[in-house]
Amino acid sequence: MAGQALRKPRNESMNVKPRGGVRTRSKQQAMAYEKNVKKANAKASYGSKPKASVGMQNGMLKTSITPIAAHQRAGARAAEVNAPSVRETSGRRGGAAAFPKPMPKQQTAAKAQPKLKHYYDFYLFIGVLMIFAIGLMMVYSSSQYTAIMDGESHTYYFFKQFVIGAAGIVFIILCSVMSGLCIKFLKKFAYPIFGVTLLLAGLTMILGFSSNGSTRWLRIAGVSIQTAELVKIGLILYMAKAISKYGFSVGRKEHAWKIIIVCLVTSVIIAKENLSSGIIVAGIAFVMFFVANKNWKWFVAIGILGLAALIFAKPLTAYIVEQLGIVNISDVPYRIRRVLAWACPELFPDDAYQTMQGLYAIGTGGLLGQGLGESIQKFGALPEAQNDMIFTIICEELGFIGASAIVFVYALIIVRLMDIADHAADLFSSMLCVGILAHISIQVILNIAVVTGTIPNTGVTLPFISYGGSAVLCTMAEMGIALAVSHEIYTEA
Repeated sequence: MAGQALRKPRNESMNVKPRGGVRTRSKQQAMAYEKNVKKANAKASYGSKPKASVGMQNGMLKTSITPIAAHQRAGARAAEVNAPSVRETSGRRGGAAAFPKPMPKQQTAAKAQPKLKHYYDFYLFIGVLMIFAIGLMMVYSSSQYTAIMDGESHTYYFFKQFVIGAAGIVFIILCSVMSGLCIKFLKKFAYPIFGVTLLLAGLTMILGFSSNGSTRWLRIAGVSIQTAELVKIGLILYMAKAISKYGFSVGRKEHAWKIIIVCLVTSVIIAKENLSSGIIVAGIAFVMFFVANKNWKWFVAIGILGLAALIFAKPLTAYIVEQLGIVNISDVPYRIRRVLAWACPELFPDDAYQTMQGLYAIGTGGLLGQGLGESIQKFGALPEAQNDMIFTIICEELGFIGASAIVFVYALIIVRLMDIADHAADLFSSMLCVGILAHISIQVILNIAVVTGTIPNTGVTLPFISYGGSAVLCTMAEMGIALAVSHEIYTEA
């Protein structure tokens, strides 16, 4: 075989060794011998003929021959280390038979996988900054007269809102930077946090102080806190932890009743002094339980009943008032008086005063509004214009187009929360975003419904816009949690 692969030239002397020999030849003999060796290399193949490599070193022609058995042993060793199959490369001009260097499996898998990086929802962050900036502008516009009448500077409410909002933005950034630690902490201490918020709500009923006839605030270390806002965050954490614990079996009776009882008790405690917050707490629990439950028929039935009640409540209440001939409601309980004033504002103008002034402001705004800062209703006609009724000032000054733009920003925030919940790393994180989404959505809908006279006046603030320390700080904290969840999502680089 070796003799066939490397035929010696006829003019070569007889003392040349047939295999692997090295000697000095003339220039013509060397050129002829190299030409024959290259032809032999081109025709040789693994497993049938030996391979030869030819090179020049120090003016001498060097020839080496590798037997077939050696190639077989090399192939066996390559197979043992999971190397790729040996390819013949000796056909390259002047080259030798090359054996690829074996590559470990880990390196091959790493090259096949795409690089991953942390995702961050900048659209949500920008949406929050936009809505808060609009809120600052409208708080300043609607609160100047009230601040001056209270003996304060015209920037009093604006400055306090700015400081609270800035603290909330700092919290959002911290949550984003320490997203992994934040989510782990909330998941581990979800139940204790909920218990603490519920305890604070109970203490408010005993030790809290009243404002406008309602005991909603608790003073801690000189700072007034509306504990109902803390309970909303606590309930979201509790529901997310419970749902992630039970999974798809959360709808079974043995698990469902535990969650329903806890939510009902929480709603009743909050609703005793703050009916609007109690409704929001119940709504948050309803939405989260609906999303996690596969049996949706009961939820659809409850939704239909609620919609029917909303449609027929006002005409039914007006009919009852007319049939009973009620003309004086001064001795009626406060909450019932609000419902009666909502159903028949023309009969009880004193109790429906705030709602009617809000409707006047909305009607005055028209399509384009009166102009920023040009509201008339904020000059004493509309009580607490910078709080619950700030949306009416927005409609009066910015018109239908300005109000629609604000609703659009809210829609952007809600859509981004839905997308984060859909791609969250685990069920707990996903349900956190569902709860935050439910809170923001319900509160926006209730506030707009109140100022437009669709439902009775319940004192619901407009998220990120209405003046208020606890409400703004808690909604900012929820956005920080949502953005922390988004930062734990991985995407391809």
